[in-house]
Amino acid sequence: MEKANYCVFFSKFVDLKGYSFKLHLIHQLSSMKRKTWHKYHKWLGIIICFFVIMFSLSGIILNHRSTFASMSISRKFLPSSYTFKRWNNGLLRGTIRYKDQQSKTEKVLIYGAAGLFLTDSTASSINEFNNGLPTGADYRQIRGVVQTPQGELFAAGIMGLYRLKEHNTWQQVSLPKEDDDELLSDISMRGDTLVVLSRSYLYISSAPYNHFQRLQLHAPAGYDGKVSLFKQLWLLHCGGLFGTWGKLFMDAIALVLILLSVTGIWLWARPRSVKMLKWHKQVGIYTFFLTLFIAITGWALRPPLLIFLASNSTRPLPGTVLNSDNAWYDKLRMIRYDEQEHDWMISTSDGFYSLTSLTSQPKALTTAPPVSVMGQNVWQHESIGTWLVGSFDGLYRWNRQTNYIEPCDASLYAGVLVPGTAPTGQTISGYSSDFKGYLCWADYFTGTPFPAQPSHLEDRPMSLWNAALEVHTGRIYMGSIGSFAFIFVMGILLVSVLVSGKKL
Repeated sequence: MEKANYCVFFSKFVDLKGYSFKLHLIHQLSSMKRKTWHKYHKWLGIIICFFVIMFSLSGIILNHRSTFASMSISRKFLPSSYTFKRWNNGLLRGTIRYKDQQSKTEKVLIYGAAGLFLTDSTASSINEFNNGLPTGADYRQIRGVVQTPQGELFAAGIMGLYRLKEHNTWQQVSLPKEDDDELLSDISMRGDTLVVLSRSYLYISSAPYNHFQRLQLHAPAGYDGKVSLFKQLWLLHCGGLFGTWGKLFMDAIALVLILLSVTGIWLWARPRSVKMLKWHKQVGIYTFFLTLFIAITGWALRPPLLIFLASNSTRPLPGTVLNSDNAWYDKLRMIRYDEQEHDWMISTSDGFYSLTSLTSQPKALTTAPPVSVMGQNVWQHESIGTWLVGSFDGLYRWNRQTNYIEPCDASLYAGVLVPGTAPTGQTISGYSSDFKGYLCWADYFTGTPFPAQPSHLEDRPMSLWNAALEVHTGRIYMGSIGSFAFIFVMGILLVSVLVSGKKL
């Protein structure tokens, strides 16, 4: 009996020891996994924390352009590639030759990314012509200038319309905009009809140009209401898909990422801070899916997923800003009237369209020059009857009568260095035919040798919004081409940091 009891006791002891060993082994393996995850979370977090903070701050600024429109940053604090040299970086977008009503002399106005500058047809001297314009760099991004039959000048900046008054002073003109975030994209004249184009509507006025009417274009034939997946994901990433409240929600997530980054650095410097560790863990756990969402959606907006998103479209979600009765919401880019064909032409993000009148249904033009996804910068009628169309995909001559399209100058065209990017020497950002003896096309990166740019324009400020865009896209760190790899790598690293934190 005693022997049997001993055997039972021994067998139970062996079982307990085996169970204890298993628990110990599991604990050891779990501890090793935690150490590995902790190592990944710690060091990857330290590597990317600066960039995460910059992503977050720049994202908040990008969400509220009108709020930050008056704020600028000196180009002295930016990489040398952002300095204005030879009218690069959009400093010269276009020119207009006009007769000054006071001096009765012929002048040339240069306009672009830093406002307007007055000169003559030989560019003998170049002077400021920005009196009356708001000081913020965003307010001085001029998209176009026209002169009315009465001799008045109107300038369209992205933030507003300006009219030249007495003493060569610009005065802002009120437009019946739908909201303050609506950006202007172009301006044009036909007879005494002044047409101002925003990214979604037309604003029309006739002499004496004191009142403007907002016009919504008709939907084109075959319009199905679909929107590219890229645009939907982009607006989802920033929150704009759900209007102001959506932007504020994403702002809050950006603040969470900043908080996690700051507390993470604090814990690295002071690892025994129990309260800070508790805050860091709780905030990270409760917001994990939100921060992961913003990281993945931002990563997807660059190659390789960009290609798939841009080439596929779906119906927009109900209740979102894209589910609009305006078929041209955020699509309009430039507008011109063709005297030979007797129609209006509109350049959009969906291609070129023709209208017999501004109230008729737009008809897609099947034959048209290629235009970069970055948008069109040049659209000028030549004396020979052709149109010049320029963008980051080059400068083309377009004959609408024969439907013939050819490069304006073969020397402009070189091979593509990286697939999906603009070829070298093709990034057309401006054009002028108003100088005697010169045709000037400005490349975004290298500019144009004529006219000679005054040296004091080199450090003209950049808007805080544009600087935030350069930071958010990564171009400020690695340039236009390198930014693709930068975003790809940073997206993977941020997801890794978030997932490793969740594993802990």
